[in-house]
Amino acid sequence: MSKKILILHISLLLLLPSLTFAETFSLNLRYTSPSQVSSTDSNIKIGISNITDKRQRENKSLFGERINYSGSKDYFAPAGISVEDAVTGMVAEYFKKRGFQGKRVEKWDLDANNLKGDWGDIVVGGEILELWSDVMSKFMSNKHTVKAKLKIVIADPKEKRILLTDTITTSLEMTEPLFHEESVEKMINEAASSCIDNILENNTLKKILSEAK
Repeated sequence: MSKKILILHISLLLLLPSLTFAETFSLNLRYTSPSQVSSTDSNIKIGISNITDKRQRENKSLFGERINYSGSKDYFAPAGISVEDAVTGMVAEYFKKRGFQGKRVEKWDLDANNLKGDWGDIVVGGEILELWSDVMSKFMSNKHTVKAKLKIVIADPKEKRILLTDTITTSLEMTEPLFHEESVEKMINEAASSCIDNILENNTLKKILSEAK
């Protein structure tokens, strides 16, 4: 009798994962800068427009999902903020850490004709073309695959002129024995921050900033 009960309990345990409700993990999307960042005392006023969410995703409130060994799914979302606002905040933080004066301006469609002169000395806008974390969970194996693709556009609002347009993709992979939501947060932030750094840490932008002084 006890043997039959034990077999029944094991059968129920195997079935339970498929009955589990999906969980959404709220994670912090934030800019993670390199360890060494040189700051400047600059009077340049930088207008930060929205980095518009252009991902081909049905639910843009999410930035990833985890498929459990049973086939059920959990989801990843930014804590208390949209993906668009989170990435815009990351771009603003990039400039703040380097000593520039940034202010949020109204949403810009990246058309030079629609720039407004009071937005600042230069304006930064762009698009999120991809930002997604996939986790495939199996027994003692959790494979993380992350992809970030950002387009950044820098313009002179007074002259209504585009100064720089660049698109960068960063992909990361990692496997760990146990699932940790902190790993998802760390990798998604690293991927998005890498795109921002690779676009903005270049000689073209440095020249733009020096000429805007």
